[in-house]
Amino acid sequence: MVLSLLSGFGCIDSLLRATKRVAIRSAHALPQSAVVGSMCVGTVSGSGAANAITIGSATIPSMIGAGMPPATAAAIESASSLGGQLMPPVMGISAFLMAEFLGKDYFDVVARGWVPALIYYATVSTSVYLLAIRFRTRLVVGSVEGLTWRDLVNLGAFVVVVTGLVGLMATVHLAPMFAALYVFIAVGSALFVINFVSVLSQWSPRGLIEPIVRFLDAFTDMISDLALLLATLSIMTGALVITGVPTKLGSVLIEAAGVNLVAMVLLSFIFGAILGTGLPPAPTYILVAIVIAPPMIQVGVNPWVVHFFAFFLGVFGELTPPTSLVAAVTAKIANASFYQTLNRALQICISLFTLMAGVFVRPELVIEPGLGQMRGALLVLTATIGITFSLQARFSDRGSVDLPVRLALALCALIVLLYPSEQVAAAACLPVVLTIAYWIIWRRPAATLAMTKAVGPAVLATSFVKADSPGRMD
Repeated sequence: MVLSLLSGFGCIDSLLRATKRVAIRSAHALPQSAVVGSMCVGTVSGSGAANAITIGSATIPSMIGAGMPPATAAAIESASSLGGQLMPPVMGISAFLMAEFLGKDYFDVVARGWVPALIYYATVSTSVYLLAIRFRTRLVVGSVEGLTWRDLVNLGAFVVVVTGLVGLMATVHLAPMFAALYVFIAVGSALFVINFVSVLSQWSPRGLIEPIVRFLDAFTDMISDLALLLATLSIMTGALVITGVPTKLGSVLIEAAGVNLVAMVLLSFIFGAILGTGLPPAPTYILVAIVIAPPMIQVGVNPWVVHFFAFFLGVFGELTPPTSLVAAVTAKIANASFYQTLNRALQICISLFTLMAGVFVRPELVIEPGLGQMRGALLVLTATIGITFSLQARFSDRGSVDLPVRLALALCALIVLLYPSEQVAAAACLPVVLTIAYWIIWRRPAATLAMTKAVGPAVLATSFVKADSPGRMD
């Protein structure tokens, strides 16, 4: 409902225009517009595919025009849009579900969700930066619309929505439904009044009705999708219960735990990945939690760890080969190969894998919100950035040097991520940091110089906000 309101009154368009003004300042900033835009929309969106359509239709053509290969541009938007499922306060509606499962306050879930989401987006942003260096994206110049007073109002409304939702649930401890309702009434009333005053000054009755029509159109689309989702979930849940799959798989998981926890986690991962091929993240999370949570908790795993693992697994299911709605949407926009897009998106989304492993090795990442998360978060972030550099960066023009360096970096990063001893993991951070520092000090300037020589003058790329329809979502 809140996202439909923002879409109807042009707040998302204003966000894209603001992102565009930042993106044209640097050749490396253009691909980051997809990351920032998708992250912002993800705070109020419950659908990765809707996020991809909203942001990708603007950012993907711009990235391609700046020199990014179509499949890579689509993969960047896929990874960025998928991260919206991790972003509080909505977390792809899984935050509400997790609170119900655990019998905890909704804000307890949201407070724990910020750090993993920021780790994810920091890693995606790093990967996108390295890809921009590799493919030598060009600086985008041309006519750039200034932000109007309506854009500033819309951006303010967006900020009020996010802070209002979090504030009402954190300070007043309102239920999510009532917090969303109050924010909707307050922001909706303000936007309607501002739009009404603007229309009166221009004497355009059509301008008064259009935002309301767009809001109703977006709202009915989302409600119909939600109804289909709930119907599918009911069928899948009924089928699992009737066939006894939760009981049988639970017994298998407990037996696997007798071997070790790793075997139990791997079996759970396979089960969730298979479910994710046919279901969106939220239903996948529900079914995975129903099946794996009881046996894992029974063998002593913290409930927060189990449910965040199931949550990350549900989000990963959106990219599970061979089906992925997000990758299909972005590949269609980019006119690129679906499987190339999916393959490259999986590389950019490497942080999903490290988060799934990290919650077991560094459980403080999700057990206690606040400063208690920082120690584990820094280790997981360092490991994930190290793995990202090993996949995307080039440390030498000679393959005989580059490959061993990347393998050694990946090995050290895996030690940081997976070794139980924090002292050993912290020591392994040193070679990871030094290797990345080497790339920044010596390799990055060389890559940037090569980019400048290859590109030459700046070029005009596709504008990603339609100037003739400032208030319409296309």
